[in-house]
Amino acid sequence: MQRRHFLKQSLVGAALTTVGAFSRSNTSVAVESKDVLNLIGPNASSSHCFNRMFPDLSKQGATNPKIEEGLIELGSNMKDDPTKPPTHSPPMAGYTYLGQFIDHDLTLDLTPLRLAGKRPVTETPNFRSARLDLDQVYGGGPDLSPFLYQRNCLRGEERFLLGLTVPSFDDGHSFKASLDDLPRNSEGVALTADPRQDENLILAQLHVAFLKLHNLVMERPNLLEASKHYRAAGSTFEAARRLVSWHYQWVVRHDFLENVLDPQIFEQMSDAESKAVRYDSRDFRIPVEFSVAAFRFGHSMVRDEYFVNDAHMDVSLESLLQMTDMHAESGNGLSADWVVDWKRFFFVGPGKHSARRSRAIDTRIAQALHGMPMNLVRPSHVALASKSPFALEMTNLPVRTLLRGARVGLPSGQDVAGRLGFQVLNPDEVAEGPDKEILRRYGHDRDTPLWYYILKEAELYGKGQRLGPTGSKLVADVISAALLNDPESYLSVDSKWVPTMPAKIPGSFGMADLLLFVNELTKVYQTS
Repeated sequence: MQRRHFLKQSLVGAALTTVGAFSRSNTSVAVESKDVLNLIGPNASSSHCFNRMFPDLSKQGATNPKIEEGLIELGSNMKDDPTKPPTHSPPMAGYTYLGQFIDHDLTLDLTPLRLAGKRPVTETPNFRSARLDLDQVYGGGPDLSPFLYQRNCLRGEERFLLGLTVPSFDDGHSFKASLDDLPRNSEGVALTADPRQDENLILAQLHVAFLKLHNLVMERPNLLEASKHYRAAGSTFEAARRLVSWHYQWVVRHDFLENVLDPQIFEQMSDAESKAVRYDSRDFRIPVEFSVAAFRFGHSMVRDEYFVNDAHMDVSLESLLQMTDMHAESGNGLSADWVVDWKRFFFVGPGKHSARRSRAIDTRIAQALHGMPMNLVRPSHVALASKSPFALEMTNLPVRTLLRGARVGLPSGQDVAGRLGFQVLNPDEVAEGPDKEILRRYGHDRDTPLWYYILKEAELYGKGQRLGPTGSKLVADVISAALLNDPESYLSVDSKWVPTMPAKIPGSFGMADLLLFVNELTKVYQTS
């Protein structure tokens, strides 16, 4: 069975609870930047599909007869030079995969590239709930997704299954089995609500951290007394789910976004949220400008190598992809020596900070993502590649991203920036760098793919550390809208709520605090 078909079957239950995409589909007038959050309305054709934020803007490359030829050449040229040292410090490496984790929470489009754009985006299913509700972790809950949970729990007190790592011996050191892997079936396939969670080692380990957090909260019910809102959610299971989900939402809103957005736009978010119009949550939909372009800025943050732990330093990205059971032909689970040391990805714990940085947010993409081996490419892409004169390029991530954006009819970066009221990059600014000749030859310096434009803005305005204004605004508004239009989010239930789990810096709470909390509690239970 092709992976795409398997995903459709395994996720159809989750899709039944999906609450759809973003924007009024009949908007035809220019809007001020501060009003974009209010482009959320009830006029999309399906409540479980995507939508457009700017449906009246023209399709990028609409009059260019060589649009796809140019995009293939451009994407193939977007290669990083790993020997060139960064001039500024981008976010820590962990934020790359936290971003992927968030993306898997909000969007899942199973349309193969060869069919992209064949039907309106308002009729293209989104198999995620379009809320920051951790549905890729909790699935449909114990009743609809019982394979995720332990069987020996009382009703309303369910805990997640965890997988044992495989004992191993490496470089003179032995590593004992521990509950640090995803739960797996007899074939070694991860038991997760979304199979994409086992796409790479770092993402899979992040998923395990959230499984552990829920279980640890269930083991310490006093944590649920810290806020009156937790118990109000229902059973002990639902109270724990709310505690975990709200702290995750806070991390997304106040930690992840602060690290990747333009500072001015981040500071404006609270004021914009207080003025935003809220609609029935069934009318909220994710826009393709976000899912196909803006939130794919994380592609540029991927490194070619990672420091996983003290036993595995400078591990190639290709190795991290191949070791997951989603791509392996067979496997019994994660070797114990491969458990991720989060100090290498976030500032976790005391002592000298040793977290590595991500790649810069710019128009260069890690070498490993330009020629992914066929066994790491989804079946739909392999089928397309076999019929294409550009077979090698079709296994190329930036090429696929650019082609998908063109096929779903995304507007140009210039048109979106202008609509938002930001200064538009001029052709010389867009063409600055190693892609100059290609951009000018195909007219992409004046009519630029939205994804490329957002990366170029980050390169020029954000110095590779953060998104520029256009990318920041698109990401900020969709994340805010996902929270505002979820009746169960902390912003909807109590906008004055603050995290109740401990933080290294009082009054703040971030991903490092969450991971440290999980690590410390895990140690307590292992020694007790």
